[in-house]
Amino acid sequence: MSGRYIALTLLILTTSVAAQWSAALNLSFGAGTIPTPGNVSSSGLRFWADSAETATVALNPRVRFWFDKSGEARHLTALTSGVAPYATAVSGRAQLIFEDNGLALAQPIPLNSATAFFVLRGGSDTGYHPLLGRTDRASGLVVDSKRLRSLNGGASVLSGIIGSINTNAILMIRMNSVGTDFASINGGTEFSFSYSSSDSATHVGMIYSSTGLRYLRASLSEVAIWDRALTASERTSVIRALGTKWGITVP
Repeated sequence: MSGRYIALTLLILTTSVAAQWSAALNLSFGAGTIPTPGNVSSSGLRFWADSAETATVALNPRVRFWFDKSGEARHLTALTSGVAPYATAVSGRAQLIFEDNGLALAQPIPLNSATAFFVLRGGSDTGYHPLLGRTDRASGLVVDSKRLRSLNGGASVLSGIIGSINTNAILMIRMNSVGTDFASINGGTEFSFSYSSSDSATHVGMIYSSTGLRYLRASLSEVAIWDRALTASERTSVIRALGTKWGITVP
């Protein structure tokens, strides 16, 4: 029997019984990892959303899902009300534009112990820009007129003036379960504050406040959150990698 005949027979069999493939079919995959920003250890990486990975953004045409690359399955989903964010590119840089709305986290993120990086761009430096928050009480993190406002059940602490977000910026926030917390823009001066809460964030880009739900009016290009204190060298590696990737000048 010729090789051509065998190949043709296999093709006919494959196409004629395609609908009968068993769901129990198992395929083996080799283990692999996705390089993190700056190739920092993924130990403790609890959330990572990257708009440059277009395959992780589901559109219809607005964003329906923004998939988590950390492996923790904290995928973001659009709210049933309001205007969902949309994906676009500005000066060749991918981003999700939030127009007074947010996205829900599939799993909460603890607020009290984290090293978080946000690549964002605000329409202006004034106003109230929720980053992480709860929708049932005022707990979370907000950029408020160049300052970082951390809220715990309605009580807030403002850091010093961290810097401008009306252009592409890398905001780093270090939340320590014990000790002082810090925030900085583009790897510059770190401003200290003190935050203590047992709450976890349930949404990105929205938070409950005394006046009701508040939403983000800015863009997010990438968000990476570890639940551990990154070392100084790790933080520098992440910031420099994000700066190179998104065209942001950093030290």
